[in-house]
Amino acid sequence: MFTKRLKEARLALGISQRELGRRIGLSEDVVSSRITRYERGTSEPDFVTASKLAKELGVPLAYLLADSDVLADIILAAASLPVATQRKLAGELQQLAKDEAE
Repeated sequence: MFTKRLKEARLALGISQRELGRRIGLSEDVVSSRITRYERGTSEPDFVTASKLAKELGVPLAYLLADSDVLADIILAAASLPVATQRKLAGELQQLAKDEAE
């Protein structure tokens, strides 16, 4: 899932793999190949690099790492809300989860 969301977020931003690599500070000799490997899933970024990728792409790291597309969509939507609204939504989701468990 990480690989798919990484590529989708990069394409949505309209930048190349090389440009994304440059923006997160990869050395010029590996910028494109490193991002290609991340998007293909042949290599995984460490936590710091994944955080840089998310920040540069303008998405929460949790969005890139979410276990399902539905959860990723919820994270992305919630991230765009003001903090007060996020808190209210979190409370509503917790209550809904509690109600569903009963």
